[in-house]
Amino acid sequence: MKIILNRHSSQPLYLQIRNYLSRLIQSGKLPPGEKLPSIRNLAASVGVNKLTIVEAYAVLEADGLIQSRPGAGYFVSNTVSSPQWRSHFAPTQKVTISETGETFCEQIMATLQAQQQKDIINFSSGFPLTQESANFQRIAKRAIANSTDTLFRYDLPQGQLVLRQQIAQMLLNQGLEVSPEEIIVTNGSEQGLSLAMRYYLQPGDWVIVETPTYHGALGILANLGVKVIGIPMTAEGMNLELLEQYLCSHRPKLIYTISTLHNPTGITTSQTHRQKLLALAQQYECPILEDNAYEALNFESEPVAAPIKALDRSDIVTYISTFSKTLMPGLRVGYTVVTGKHYQPILEQKILQDLHSSTVSQAIVSEFLAGGHYRRYLNRLRTNHLHSRNAMLQALERYFPAQASWTIPQGGLFLWVHLPEGISVQAICREALSRKILVASGTAFFPNHQGYPALRLNFSNSLADIDRGVAVLGELVQKYLVAVVPQPSRAISDRSLEIASNVRVPNLGMLTKN
Repeated sequence: MKIILNRHSSQPLYLQIRNYLSRLIQSGKLPPGEKLPSIRNLAASVGVNKLTIVEAYAVLEADGLIQSRPGAGYFVSNTVSSPQWRSHFAPTQKVTISETGETFCEQIMATLQAQQQKDIINFSSGFPLTQESANFQRIAKRAIANSTDTLFRYDLPQGQLVLRQQIAQMLLNQGLEVSPEEIIVTNGSEQGLSLAMRYYLQPGDWVIVETPTYHGALGILANLGVKVIGIPMTAEGMNLELLEQYLCSHRPKLIYTISTLHNPTGITTSQTHRQKLLALAQQYECPILEDNAYEALNFESEPVAAPIKALDRSDIVTYISTFSKTLMPGLRVGYTVVTGKHYQPILEQKILQDLHSSTVSQAIVSEFLAGGHYRRYLNRLRTNHLHSRNAMLQALERYFPAQASWTIPQGGLFLWVHLPEGISVQAICREALSRKILVASGTAFFPNHQGYPALRLNFSNSLADIDRGVAVLGELVQKYLVAVVPQPSRAISDRSLEIASNVRVPNLGMLTKN
């Protein structure tokens, strides 16, 4: 196979190979079932290292275009594209105003305690299922051995320079150009959120969030004593018309948004939406806090759109992300990109909180980034997540009633399942837990729980657990749905039944299957 590579291009060689093979597959020149050249043969033919071919094949597998067969090699998938589902995300556009606190701490403690149970299927977690502990141990040992001189003294509060340089390079590949001097390494993204929110907000200030949104952020805002305006999501992201109304009427001090692989809905906004959001923020002089903790878990090898921060020329956007959602939560390594006059005050808050982040954790993350381990690990993770997401979608179609609907994210960890009005989500969660299924109630992701009934499901589980867990949840949803929607008598005509159904079951406003 002849593949011509541009070795002077900024695009990595493995992506050039992936794109070439992708075009051949999509055009039908490589038909379903066709065997691809072996890694060794293709590497020799193209004139690259075998690891380059491994990475190219891993991305193609994550794209759903090829599949590996142990002992046989790589083959073009029999079903080149993933099953197609149709988007109908159109929830009620109701703004939520909240001036009272949340119960995030109680929720997270209850979740952590429940996770201690044996044999539990955990759909509530915000982290991927990790199965590479042996590889992690080898890399961690090497990292610690190479950094013993830094373990016995305080480190820079903004983080180790080498790690910040690596993060800056990684962000450049995502379309965000920053210097290491504009990065602060934090104890996970949660600390980054806390630092930024405490800097921008004072008790009694108004802040804008998407509804639904990350419940941990709602907990921090409640602790600060600020007032929350929840702007509803559309299929494109936050409703920008409503956003402008409340920017004008309430003059909030901060906009909190998750632009890529939104938690909990999984929505990724377009470049156009991001440009309009930034323009509104600049017009009303309202800073943006962009929290893209799951951005690295996009199924596509290249970002769908550059972060909002990449468009920022007036230092109005603070960007936050983390390695806790990809490598492992126990490392607690996140990072914040802050430019202009905001950098020093936020850094001083970091110093007052903990002086600096763990040097051991930073060294381990740096070792992952330095050796290319992180990129290869993400490729495998994306492949696994694509398969598990599709398995959960199929299980939802199989076990859930027709009145339920759900999002179809292009990465991340979560499916957002919307249930009919009136159904008891708390009862479903309690009964599911008694059957060893841990699931997050959607009400936690709305200010003051003032939202529609929903479930957030983490699809990063084994295929067997996904099928069994969704089957149990589907059974419970059907059980409580019967209690909410009275069954019509046999004397009612089919047309009357249709009308009654339309009245009792509102537009669920999510992504549904065909």
